[in-house]
Amino acid sequence: MTPSILKVFYTIAVFIVGASLVLLFIVPPDSAEYIVTLLSTCVGAVLLILVALTTWFINR
Repeated sequence: MTPSILKVFYTIAVFIVGASLVLLFIVPPDSAEYIVTLLSTCVGAVLLILVALTTWFINR
């Protein structure tokens, strides 16, 4: 995998995590939107972990 593709995935993951963390404080906790926002935070975090692991394995 080229470093530019990893950089794009990293940027997407940071955007997803950042936007969803902001929304967690805005959306009411007892709504369905809160669950969707929480799940999108998890998806962004998993993507960040995968990018970090891929970078680590490539540079090893």
